[in-house]
Amino acid sequence: MRWLMASDLSAEEQLHFSTADSTLSLKGELINDSKTNYTQRIKIGDQHYYVKRYLIPGKHLRKFFGSSRVGREWRNLNWFRNNGIPTPRVIAMGEGGRWSSQYWGVIVTVEAPQTIDLRKIYQNQPELLKNRKWLRKAIVKLASAIAEMHKKRFLHNDLQWRNVLISYPNEPEVYLIDCPAGRSIYLWGNRRGVVRDLAFLDKMAKAALSRTDRLRFYMLYKNVNRLRESEKQEIRRILNFLLNKKGNRSAQIECS
Repeated sequence: MRWLMASDLSAEEQLHFSTADSTLSLKGELINDSKTNYTQRIKIGDQHYYVKRYLIPGKHLRKFFGSSRVGREWRNLNWFRNNGIPTPRVIAMGEGGRWSSQYWGVIVTVEAPQTIDLRKIYQNQPELLKNRKWLRKAIVKLASAIAEMHKKRFLHNDLQWRNVLISYPNEPEVYLIDCPAGRSIYLWGNRRGVVRDLAFLDKMAKAALSRTDRLRFYMLYKNVNRLRESEKQEIRRILNFLLNKKGNRSAQIECS
């Protein structure tokens, strides 16, 4: 068994999260539940925490080799914080029973106040996306966070709308979450991983945002006022990425 904690825990956090037993005994609101993990929202004092429980160390060969899923998420969320990528504060992680049928893993993060993931905004509060002032600020913040992550040669690898938190209804702040599949980019000239991140982010944007807003996001991400031919080609690759994976007919976009 191993148990790791952040170095900046408060006295109250140390009391509740200093051991696996104390953390696993906490009860709270069930947020999501799947075959591989579930998450509880727990209130301690005036602060809420998310305790995410893993039921398996990973899929396929990851069950037996390499870092576990919870270990990779702990590593990647700490990478975000150490490199200035906005993400909720991570408190503790642990796991045990890796080589038995009684595996458990857990990671604890602090709730970012007044936030909701982008998918829930689209599904439950679409009026926010019609607030032009709020949306423009949100696009700027998101483009900046993704650009900084890629500039520092890191791929999220699951950049879905559900994995982007954003504060509302006032000034939008963006936080990236749920990143056990993230990794560093070793061959910088190979943009496939970057295209994959942007394609997954654009998957729901196609339904939720106008083409103008999607193009604005890309131009802010690239920090350009006018598209060059190389950027037009990359936009086509982004649009075609998921379509090609499904074997569907490729889509095109007028970039000029």
